[in-house]
Amino acid sequence: MPNESEATELYRRHRPKVFADLVGQDVVVKVLGELLENGGLPHFLLLSGPSGCGKTTTARILKAKLNCGEADFSEVNAADTRGIDFAREVRQRMGLAPLGGKDSCRIWLVDESHRLTGDCQSAFLKMLEDVPSHVYFIFATTEPQKLLPTVRNRATEVRLSPIPDSDLCKLVEDIAKKEGVALTEEVVEKIAEAAEGSGRRSLVLLQSVIGLKTEEEQLAVIERGDVKRQAFDLVKALVWERKKKWIDVAKILR
Repeated sequence: MPNESEATELYRRHRPKVFADLVGQDVVVKVLGELLENGGLPHFLLLSGPSGCGKTTTARILKAKLNCGEADFSEVNAADTRGIDFAREVRQRMGLAPLGGKDSCRIWLVDESHRLTGDCQSAFLKMLEDVPSHVYFIFATTEPQKLLPTVRNRATEVRLSPIPDSDLCKLVEDIAKKEGVALTEEVVEKIAEAAEGSGRRSLVLLQSVIGLKTEEEQLAVIERGDVKRQAFDLVKALVWERKKKWIDVAKILR
């Protein structure tokens, strides 16, 4: 079974490019649509929600809505770039005119923004108080409570929700059809269940069963990729079923 980094090609290939294709986030689409129509998008937006629910995808759709070109779009992962030097670099560049012209803008998308250091977040405070009209900051995070309260209070927060299983099933069916892959209803439902509200994870699991010939093989691979189910089975084997042999526990862990 390919790991997640090897299996994301399918997810990237079918990443939504417009709000109409964003799965399971109708409320978010409505809120952002109203903001864009009524006075424009706030210059500091915080997208929060569980992993794989569409935060980065939403930010990239907003990039297109705001007519921001690739040269003016900076996507940063705070796990890698998180210190005070990052804030200083942004301060130096934010006053520059967009390379795309007067109708364009500059956007900084900071993924996993809760991992920015305290000093870095503090350095952003002044910038967030006086953001140039051509600059937008979009912070995306799975743990907004870890941001400094003073930073979070300056943001317009939009919360994305886990994607319902029914929407995940439709997503998997649609992508499978586009890829020419035949899946049974049970396989589709198991993928949605194992994905736990994550569109990205559902397509990672779909990628893992492409090429397998039988439903039995597909279900076995999905089960091995269902970490939550494995944890439950392990606890059950160790605690509730004390007569289980270690060979049975090993089967769960393999």
